[in-house]
Amino acid sequence: MKDISESDLQNNIPLVCRQDYKREVIAGNVEIGGKELTHMAGPCTVESRDQILETAKAVKEAGATMLRGGVFKPLTFPYGDPLGQPDAGAKGTGLDRNVVMTLPEMFKAAEKRLAYLREAGEKYGLAVVSEITYASSIDMMTDYVDMFQIGYRHMFNMDLIEVLAKTAKPLLIKRHYGESLRSLLGVCEHFEARGKHNFAICERGVSVAHTHNVDSRAILDIQAIPALKEYAPSVPVIIDPSHATFKRKYVAAMSRAAIAAGADGLLIEVHPDPEQAWVDPLQALGFSDFSNLVSELDGIRNVITP
Repeated sequence: MKDISESDLQNNIPLVCRQDYKREVIAGNVEIGGKELTHMAGPCTVESRDQILETAKAVKEAGATMLRGGVFKPLTFPYGDPLGQPDAGAKGTGLDRNVVMTLPEMFKAAEKRLAYLREAGEKYGLAVVSEITYASSIDMMTDYVDMFQIGYRHMFNMDLIEVLAKTAKPLLIKRHYGESLRSLLGVCEHFEARGKHNFAICERGVSVAHTHNVDSRAILDIQAIPALKEYAPSVPVIIDPSHATFKRKYVAAMSRAAIAAGADGLLIEVHPDPEQAWVDPLQALGFSDFSNLVSELDGIRNVITP
Protein backbone atom coordinates (compact mmCIF):
# COMPACT_ATOMS: atom_id res chain seq x y z
CA MET A 1 0.00 0.00 0.00
CA LYS A 2 1.45 3.33 -1.06
CA ASP A 3 -1.27 5.77 -0.05
CA ILE A 4 -1.18 7.44 3.36
CA SER A 5 -4.12 6.25 5.42
CA GLU A 6 -5.74 7.47 8.60
CA SER A 7 -4.24 4.43 10.31
CA ASP A 8 -0.78 5.55 9.17
CA LEU A 9 -1.32 8.99 10.65
CA GLN A 10 -2.32 7.49 13.98
CA ASN A 11 0.03 4.51 14.21
CA ASN A 12 2.95 4.67 11.77
CA ILE A 13 3.86 8.33 11.27
CA PRO A 14 2.14 10.23 14.11
CA LEU A 15 5.19 12.27 15.15
CA VAL A 16 6.27 13.67 11.81
CA CYS A 17 2.65 14.38 10.87
CA ARG A 18 1.80 16.46 13.95
CA GLN A 19 -0.32 19.35 12.76
CA ASP A 20 0.46 21.99 15.39
CA TYR A 21 4.14 21.25 15.91
CA LYS A 22 6.69 24.06 15.71
CA ARG A 23 9.79 22.65 14.02
CA GLU A 24 13.04 24.61 13.97
CA VAL A 25 15.54 23.77 11.23
CA ILE A 26 18.59 26.02 11.32
CA ALA A 27 21.79 25.35 9.35
CA GLY A 28 24.55 27.66 10.49
CA ASN A 29 22.74 30.98 10.61
CA VAL A 30 20.11 30.03 8.02
CA GLU A 31 16.54 29.25 9.02
CA ILE A 32 15.03 26.72 6.63
CA GLY A 33 11.28 26.83 6.27
CA GLY A 34 10.92 30.40 7.54
CA LYS A 35 9.61 33.47 5.77
CA GLU A 36 12.51 33.65 3.31
CA LEU A 37 13.29 31.15 0.59
CA THR A 38 16.38 29.03 1.13
CA HIS A 39 18.59 28.96 -1.95
CA MET A 40 21.16 26.15 -1.72
CA ALA A 41 23.55 26.38 -4.64
CA GLY A 42 26.91 25.08 -5.77
CA PRO A 43 28.59 22.33 -7.79
CA CYS A 44 27.61 18.70 -7.81
CA THR A 45 31.26 17.97 -7.02
CA VAL A 46 33.94 20.03 -5.29
CA GLU A 47 36.68 19.86 -7.92
CA SER A 48 39.26 22.31 -6.58
CA ARG A 49 39.77 25.14 -4.12
CA ASP A 50 39.55 27.79 -6.84
CA GLN A 51 36.37 26.31 -8.27
CA ILE A 52 34.46 26.27 -4.99
CA LEU A 53 35.67 29.73 -3.92
CA GLU A 54 34.65 31.20 -7.26
CA THR A 55 31.27 29.51 -7.07
CA ALA A 56 30.62 30.57 -3.49
CA LYS A 57 31.29 34.21 -4.35
CA ALA A 58 28.94 34.10 -7.33
CA VAL A 59 26.03 32.35 -5.63
CA LYS A 60 26.29 34.62 -2.58
CA GLU A 61 26.09 37.70 -4.80
CA ALA A 62 23.08 36.17 -6.53
CA GLY A 63 21.21 35.69 -3.26
CA ALA A 64 22.02 32.16 -2.10
CA THR A 65 22.21 31.55 1.63
CA MET A 66 23.70 28.05 1.53
CA LEU A 67 26.58 26.48 -0.37
CA ARG A 68 26.13 22.92 -1.57
CA GLY A 69 29.01 20.78 -2.79
CA GLY A 70 29.45 17.07 -3.24
CA VAL A 71 32.53 15.37 -1.81
CA PHE A 72 31.47 11.78 -1.16
CA LYS A 73 29.76 10.90 -4.45
CA PRO A 74 28.03 7.52 -4.72
CA LEU A 75 28.18 7.41 -8.52
CA THR A 76 26.36 4.74 -10.50
CA PHE A 77 29.64 3.38 -11.91
CA PRO A 78 33.06 3.07 -10.21
CA TYR A 79 35.04 4.86 -12.94
CA GLY A 80 35.53 8.62 -12.87
CA ASP A 81 35.00 8.99 -9.12
CA PRO A 82 35.80 12.68 -8.44
CA LEU A 83 37.91 11.77 -5.43
CA GLY A 84 40.27 10.13 -7.86
CA GLN A 85 40.57 13.26 -10.00
CA PRO A 86 43.57 15.59 -9.88
CA ASP A 87 43.05 18.52 -7.53
CA ALA A 88 43.15 21.21 -10.21
CA GLY A 89 43.57 21.83 -13.89
CA ALA A 90 41.72 20.33 -16.81
CA LYS A 91 39.04 17.71 -16.49
CA GLY A 92 40.80 14.52 -15.43
CA THR A 93 40.30 10.91 -16.37
CA GLY A 94 39.21 9.71 -12.95
CA LEU A 95 40.16 6.43 -11.35
CA ASP A 96 42.22 3.92 -13.24
CA ARG A 97 39.88 1.07 -14.17
CA ASN A 98 42.08 -1.37 -12.27
CA VAL A 99 42.42 0.74 -9.12
CA VAL A 100 39.84 1.38 -6.43
CA MET A 101 40.67 3.76 -3.60
CA THR A 102 40.80 2.31 -0.12
CA LEU A 103 38.51 3.86 2.45
CA PRO A 104 41.38 5.68 4.26
CA GLU A 105 42.54 7.09 0.93
CA MET A 106 39.03 8.20 0.10
CA PHE A 107 38.55 9.88 3.48
CA LYS A 108 41.85 11.73 3.13
CA ALA A 109 40.92 13.02 -0.33
CA ALA A 110 37.42 13.91 0.84
CA GLU A 111 38.62 15.85 3.87
CA LYS A 112 40.77 18.08 1.67
CA ARG A 113 37.74 19.00 -0.42
CA LEU A 114 35.56 19.43 2.65
CA ALA A 115 38.12 21.94 3.91
CA TYR A 116 37.79 23.86 0.63
CA LEU A 117 34.01 23.82 1.02
CA ARG A 118 34.21 25.08 4.62
CA GLU A 119 36.68 27.81 3.67
CA ALA A 120 34.43 29.03 0.86
CA GLY A 121 31.37 29.01 3.07
CA GLU A 122 33.06 30.98 5.82
CA LYS A 123 34.62 33.49 3.42
CA TYR A 124 31.29 34.38 1.83
CA GLY A 125 28.95 33.85 4.76
CA LEU A 126 27.21 30.75 3.45
CA ALA A 127 26.06 27.75 5.47
CA VAL A 128 27.41 24.49 4.04
CA VAL A 129 25.48 21.34 3.09
CA SER A 130 27.07 18.15 1.76
CA GLU A 131 26.09 14.52 1.38
CA ILE A 132 27.15 11.87 3.85
CA THR A 133 27.49 8.31 2.55
CA TYR A 134 29.55 6.56 5.25
CA ALA A 135 28.39 6.45 8.86
CA SER A 136 32.05 6.33 9.91
CA SER A 137 32.69 9.71 8.29
CA ILE A 138 30.34 11.65 10.57
CA ASP A 139 32.99 12.84 13.05
CA MET A 140 35.19 14.14 10.24
CA MET A 141 32.36 15.80 8.35
CA THR A 142 30.92 17.46 11.45
CA ASP A 143 33.87 19.85 11.48
CA TYR A 144 33.09 21.08 7.97
CA VAL A 145 29.35 21.08 7.30
CA ASP A 146 26.35 22.87 8.78
CA MET A 147 23.82 20.39 7.38
CA PHE A 148 24.07 16.73 6.39
CA GLN A 149 22.40 15.62 3.17
CA ILE A 150 21.08 12.06 2.96
CA GLY A 151 21.15 11.15 -0.73
CA TYR A 152 18.33 9.26 -2.37
CA ARG A 153 20.37 6.05 -2.47
CA HIS A 154 20.69 6.13 1.32
CA MET A 155 17.14 7.06 2.28
CA PHE A 156 16.71 3.80 4.25
CA ASN A 157 20.34 3.37 5.32
CA MET A 158 19.87 2.39 8.94
CA ASP A 159 23.54 2.94 9.83
CA LEU A 160 23.19 6.57 8.74
CA ILE A 161 19.86 6.93 10.50
CA GLU A 162 21.38 5.75 13.77
CA VAL A 163 24.43 8.03 13.70
CA LEU A 164 22.67 11.08 12.26
CA ALA A 165 19.92 10.84 14.87
CA LYS A 166 22.60 11.68 17.44
CA THR A 167 24.07 14.74 15.73
CA ALA A 168 22.88 18.23 16.62
CA LYS A 169 23.20 19.37 13.01
CA PRO A 170 20.14 19.43 10.74
CA LEU A 171 19.45 16.97 7.94
CA LEU A 172 18.27 17.23 4.35
CA ILE A 173 16.54 13.94 3.52
CA LYS A 174 16.21 13.18 -0.19
CA ARG A 175 13.35 11.05 -1.44
CA HIS A 176 14.33 8.08 -3.59
CA TYR A 177 12.79 8.27 -7.07
CA GLY A 178 11.05 4.93 -6.55
CA GLU A 179 9.64 5.54 -3.08
CA SER A 180 6.24 6.86 -2.07
CA LEU A 181 5.64 9.80 0.24
CA ARG A 182 4.44 7.23 2.76
CA SER A 183 7.89 5.61 2.75
CA LEU A 184 9.63 8.99 2.87
CA LEU A 185 7.62 10.02 5.91
CA GLY A 186 8.44 6.63 7.41
CA VAL A 187 12.14 7.55 7.24
CA CYS A 188 11.35 10.86 8.90
CA GLU A 189 9.47 8.99 11.60
CA HIS A 190 12.57 6.88 12.26
CA PHE A 191 14.38 10.10 13.14
CA GLU A 192 11.46 11.45 15.16
CA ALA A 193 11.27 8.23 17.16
CA ARG A 194 14.97 8.64 18.00
CA GLY A 195 14.50 12.23 19.16
CA LYS A 196 15.82 13.90 15.99
CA HIS A 197 13.50 16.68 14.84
CA ASN A 198 15.57 19.23 12.89
CA PHE A 199 15.32 17.96 9.34
CA ALA A 200 13.95 19.02 5.97
CA ILE A 201 12.72 16.92 3.05
CA CYS A 202 14.12 17.16 -0.49
CA GLU A 203 12.06 16.10 -3.52
CA ARG A 204 14.27 15.25 -6.52
CA GLY A 205 11.94 13.54 -8.97
CA VAL A 206 10.15 10.23 -9.34
CA SER A 207 10.58 7.41 -11.82
CA VAL A 208 7.79 6.95 -14.37
CA ALA A 209 7.17 4.48 -17.17
CA HIS A 210 7.07 7.06 -19.95
CA THR A 211 8.33 10.61 -20.35
CA HIS A 212 8.58 13.21 -23.10
CA ASN A 213 12.33 12.64 -23.36
CA VAL A 214 14.19 9.35 -23.72
CA ASP A 215 17.07 10.83 -21.71
CA SER A 216 14.93 11.89 -18.74
CA ARG A 217 15.94 10.20 -15.51
CA ALA A 218 12.91 11.36 -13.50
CA ILE A 219 9.90 13.65 -13.41
CA LEU A 220 9.66 16.33 -10.73
CA ASP A 221 6.72 15.56 -8.44
CA ILE A 222 5.25 19.02 -7.94
CA GLN A 223 2.17 17.47 -6.32
CA ALA A 224 4.40 16.18 -3.53
CA ILE A 225 4.81 19.76 -2.27
CA PRO A 226 1.16 20.40 -1.28
CA ALA A 227 0.84 16.77 -0.17
CA LEU A 228 3.77 17.08 2.24
CA LYS A 229 2.42 20.40 3.45
CA GLU A 230 -0.88 18.66 4.17
CA TYR A 231 0.46 15.60 5.97
CA ALA A 232 3.63 16.98 7.61
CA PRO A 233 3.15 20.76 7.67
CA SER A 234 6.05 21.43 10.05
CA VAL A 235 8.70 19.88 7.78
CA PRO A 236 10.36 22.27 5.29
CA VAL A 237 10.24 21.09 1.67
CA ILE A 238 13.24 21.69 -0.60
CA ILE A 239 13.17 20.91 -4.32
CA ASP A 240 16.11 19.68 -6.41
CA PRO A 241 15.22 20.64 -10.01
CA SER A 242 18.73 19.83 -11.26
CA HIS A 243 18.63 16.07 -10.64
CA ALA A 244 14.91 15.88 -11.35
CA THR A 245 15.21 17.28 -14.87
CA PHE A 246 18.77 16.30 -15.82
CA LYS A 247 18.48 19.10 -18.37
CA ARG A 248 19.76 22.65 -17.93
CA LYS A 249 17.02 24.33 -19.96
CA TYR A 250 14.29 22.84 -17.74
CA VAL A 251 15.75 23.83 -14.37
CA ALA A 252 14.37 27.39 -14.29
CA ALA A 253 10.83 26.39 -15.26
CA MET A 254 10.66 23.63 -12.67
CA SER A 255 12.13 25.93 -10.03
CA ARG A 256 9.45 28.53 -10.69
CA ALA A 257 6.74 25.87 -10.54
CA ALA A 258 8.10 24.53 -7.24
CA ILE A 259 8.07 27.90 -5.52
CA ALA A 260 4.60 28.67 -6.87
CA ALA A 261 3.44 25.33 -5.41
CA GLY A 262 4.72 26.31 -1.96
CA ALA A 263 8.26 24.89 -1.67
CA ASP A 264 10.48 26.43 1.00
CA GLY A 265 13.61 26.49 -1.11
CA LEU A 266 15.72 24.92 -3.81
CA LEU A 267 18.89 22.84 -4.13
CA ILE A 268 20.43 23.86 -7.47
CA GLU A 269 23.65 22.85 -9.16
CA VAL A 270 25.75 25.86 -10.17
CA HIS A 271 29.18 25.67 -11.80
CA PRO A 272 31.69 28.20 -13.23
CA ASP A 273 31.74 26.28 -16.53
CA PRO A 274 28.71 23.95 -16.53
CA GLU A 275 29.58 21.99 -19.66
CA GLN A 276 32.97 21.09 -18.17
CA ALA A 277 31.65 19.92 -14.80
CA TRP A 278 33.19 16.61 -13.73
CA VAL A 279 29.80 15.21 -12.72
CA ASP A 280 26.38 15.87 -14.34
CA PRO A 281 27.46 18.57 -16.83
CA LEU A 282 24.05 18.57 -18.54
CA GLN A 283 22.13 20.16 -15.68
CA ALA A 284 24.28 22.72 -13.87
CA LEU A 285 23.52 26.42 -14.29
CA GLY A 286 26.08 29.11 -14.97
CA PHE A 287 26.43 32.11 -12.69
CA SER A 288 24.32 34.59 -14.68
CA ASP A 289 21.47 32.10 -15.22
CA PHE A 290 21.38 31.33 -11.50
CA SER A 291 21.37 35.03 -10.57
CA ASN A 292 18.46 35.73 -12.91
CA LEU A 293 16.56 32.74 -11.57
CA VAL A 294 16.91 33.80 -7.92
CA SER A 295 15.34 37.17 -8.73
CA GLU A 296 12.41 35.44 -10.42
CA LEU A 297 11.90 33.00 -7.56
CA ASP A 298 11.93 35.70 -4.90
CA GLY A 299 9.37 37.61 -6.97
CA ILE A 300 7.09 34.57 -7.15
CA ARG A 301 7.40 34.02 -3.42
CA ASN A 302 6.47 37.64 -2.74
CA VAL A 303 3.33 37.26 -4.85
CA ILE A 304 2.04 34.09 -3.20
CA THR A 305 3.03 35.07 0.37
CA PRO A 306 2.96 38.90 0.49
